[in-house]
Amino acid sequence: MPAMTYSFRKAVPEDAANVAALAIQVWLHTYAKTGIRRAIADYVLQQFTEENFRRQIASDPQYFILCESEGHLVGYLRLDFEAPCPDEPDIDTEIVTLYVQEHFLGKGLGAKLLEEADRVLSARGKRHAWLGVNHQNLPAIRFYEKQGLRRGGSTYFEFEGEQHVNFIYIRSAG
Repeated sequence: MPAMTYSFRKAVPEDAANVAALAIQVWLHTYAKTGIRRAIADYVLQQFTEENFRRQIASDPQYFILCESEGHLVGYLRLDFEAPCPDEPDIDTEIVTLYVQEHFLGKGLGAKLLEEADRVLSARGKRHAWLGVNHQNLPAIRFYEKQGLRRGGSTYFEFEGEQHVNFIYIRSAG
């Protein structure tokens, strides 16, 4: 069986349905560890819609990098160039999302998406980006630390009236 090849490109609005489907799949796998309940279903179905992603992809401060294999979306990284870091407001670019489909984990795609993001950041004159990761998401934390991201402070993700701690990590482009 030949090795799979991967390609990377900027998303266009027509990619919105695929991005939405992948986002739902990865988010549920990552955060619905005890199953689905109404609040989780409502959140996913309200946030991860084709129309929301179509708007975000078309929005100037947003930049989506897609990773595809043989025409199939297997991962993506979303940048927001107007999202100041809660810890370091001079850093105004957030890596909002880095999702890789479960079947493709461990193949180096997350690292390659970060490298592609570095190219985009450099082209825009940006030296750093930040991201928040759930403090209980140990695989993601290990991945980001292995990629050389520097741990900052904390921020919060609000869900069902609760605040969930997210660790802040800083990426230096290049």
